[in-house]
Amino acid sequence: MGSYKPLFPQTHAFVVRVWWEPGLTRPDGRPLWRGYIQHAASGRSLVFQSLDELLRFIQSQAGSLEEQTTNDK
Repeated sequence: MGSYKPLFPQTHAFVVRVWWEPGLTRPDGRPLWRGYIQHAASGRSLVFQSLDELLRFIQSQAGSLEEQTTNDK
């Protein structure tokens, strides 16, 4: 039998919490949502107000951990 290769060789775990700020709205009248994300491996966290901020944080943490793993080899 061949060796097992994981489908996702490098995985990351995050804790994400999203909530609506009662009484606060954006300039266009839409409700203001906020969120909190923490990278499980590093403990780094971010409070965010947009999906762009959330995605940038995930990319930055995934990239920094991959660079560290590569440098440790």
